[in-house]
Amino acid sequence: MALDRGYDVLVTGHNLDDEAATLFGNVMRWNTEYLGRQRPLLEAGAGLIRKAKPLIRLAERETAAYAFLAGIEYEIDECPMAAGNTINRHKEWLARLEEESPGTKTRFLQGFFERGAPRFDDSADLDLVSCERCGQPTTSALCAFCRLTEVARGTA
Repeated sequence: MALDRGYDVLVTGHNLDDEAATLFGNVMRWNTEYLGRQRPLLEAGAGLIRKAKPLIRLAERETAAYAFLAGIEYEIDECPMAAGNTINRHKEWLARLEEESPGTKTRFLQGFFERGAPRFDDSADLDLVSCERCGQPTTSALCAFCRLTEVARGTA
């Protein structure tokens, strides 16, 4: 949609909890392609729009508190498609670590950005193909959006 409308950048609401859990999962699987692209700003390329994640230094609680105090409506419930997925377990584990040692998530993510990320090539060829349904670049037959759409429709 962003490309269709001619936008220069796609800004997402990913926060510290999201990014730390994603990083944890990628490190646990040594998913180097994704580690190379896990950054606050991803440049455009290969049919992909530039992406920015301005909230990655803020915890979910902080963004929720701000929204509440500012009178901004926000969704409280977890995504129904995320029930039982691995990233939620990673978030739970990291939340326990954070409770015992405040600042753990920030140190983990910032440490990766400062010392780990430069060791991974963010311009690595990802072997992108066109999604069979929508034609957008993806690493599999269907892009994540089309796969999620199938699950939501009950056709997966």
